Amino acid sequence: MDVDAFGATVAVQGSTVRQLKADGAPPEQIKAEVDKLKAMKAELDAMQKALAKSEPQFNRASFDQMLIRKFFVVPSFEIHGGVGGLFDLGPPACGLKANLLAIWRSH
Repeated sequence: MDVDAFGATVAVQGSTVRQLKADGAPPEQIKAEVDKLKAMKAELDAMQKALAKSEPQFNRASFDQMLIRKFFVVPSFEIHGGVGGLFDLGPPACGLKANLLAIWRSH
């Protein structure tokens, strides 16, 4: 089952428990529904942890290297050995910026 769909099922079970408490249902019935809700929440938590482990982690260093390699950004004063930490936009980034500005201005 999909994590989001199961989360909706857990929410429905939670509202069922709240409604039983508001209606003054017998304690045995409330306890059974609460136990069912706790089991569903534990299963949802396990599903979310498994999904988080399967997603690839973002590697900032390799992303920065790729931007420089593809010439999106160029370290400023690189050829002069000057100030560090400043970047200029390369031709692909200038094109991307121009397209974004054109779309923004057309609205």
